[in-house]
Amino acid sequence: MRPYKSGRHPKAGDTKAGDTKAGDESCESTQLLTAMPCKIPASAYFDSTTVKHFILYDVLQGIQPDKGFRKLCEILQKELDYPEYEYTYYQVYNGNLEPDMPRSFKGIADLPMDALVEIFGHLEVKNRMNVRKVSKSLRDAVDFSKFVYSIFSIDISKRWIRLDLDDIVIDYFENSIDVPPPVWKQRIEILDENFEQRALKDLKNVLKSTKTIQYFTVIFDKFSSKNQFELFSKLMENTKKLAVTEISIREERNEKALKILSFLKPGKLKVIHLESTKENGNLNDLVRMDQFKMAREIHIANYGILDSSLVDQLFSFDKFQVRLEEIRREDVILAQNALEKLPNAGGWTFYCDNLQRVEVEQAIVQSKIVYHKEDYDRIHYRTKIPNSKYFIRFLFEEANFLIMSNRK
Repeated sequence: MRPYKSGRHPKAGDTKAGDTKAGDESCESTQLLTAMPCKIPASAYFDSTTVKHFILYDVLQGIQPDKGFRKLCEILQKELDYPEYEYTYYQVYNGNLEPDMPRSFKGIADLPMDALVEIFGHLEVKNRMNVRKVSKSLRDAVDFSKFVYSIFSIDISKRWIRLDLDDIVIDYFENSIDVPPPVWKQRIEILDENFEQRALKDLKNVLKSTKTIQYFTVIFDKFSSKNQFELFSKLMENTKKLAVTEISIREERNEKALKILSFLKPGKLKVIHLESTKENGNLNDLVRMDQFKMAREIHIANYGILDSSLVDQLFSFDKFQVRLEEIRREDVILAQNALEKLPNAGGWTFYCDNLQRVEVEQAIVQSKIVYHKEDYDRIHYRTKIPNSKYFIRFLFEEANFLIMSNRK
């Protein structure tokens, strides 16, 4: 910001052409004194200590620095240095009542930490990463800031790693290869023979300043190496548990997916998606995790087969998708009773290659049926929940799936 120029200065006719500079200042001080409703010597108004007192007043009154600066220039009828004023303002604001100006004040790098954090909070991801490279003080300010991400995705393969961070996609390669380009996002390509270390270092720096993540995705494809997973795990183990709302994990080494899940903060996590092409993930261990117990929605049908004895572990969820070896009549009855008691609207999907129509229909209480329809291979039922405006809806297809939900 340029120094503010006051609209009122001593007129040329107020002094003689031969007057010295000191005479000019004396005249200016005399005019200022006559305009001030107090007996403080006019010369005091140009003293740095007095200026600090004015700034202290602005801070206490909650006056923004740009407005306080303009007002002070008008009062003193003098051009002041705005960077110096702003620096002193934020020093006082942060509790330093005797601030000293840096010998070479150059602007943003000399601002207090709180001001830098506020500024960097409005930068896009790419710009924040660039700022970290300028100096240690700015790097510390970026890392001290806390950012909220809507989308945060990590995709790891043997020959490349991709970070997708809201408005930008960064691809890391040893040698450039053909990978699907991002849609509607800026892309940066980084070629480095140590691309894994480079990518994980950037990931570590981003996680330092991450406050929350709305949708977090972690993918280790079938070409990724064991070493890559170990490097990623070590990084995450040394990072504070992430506050993630929804997680999607696709990992070929099924026993590793639950380890990734353990890096997330229980309670904050509401939705879990687990997927594996082999579909042999360990669901017995999953149901014992706090991240699972405190979630509200679970999608694990493409991760592994749940033992029928654990089905009741799912009945507190609003939504879930699960795969069973078989769906028995007693399972349908249990689910039906649980849906009737569920306080919220719920939608539960069971996948099963051995689903038998008779097992479902014999579990439905005939006297509660208010609707029945068969549409090709799909069968529909709707039953009334006693003393409620809600119904239970059944939609199923033999040797495929059963959907049960409670709706008005």
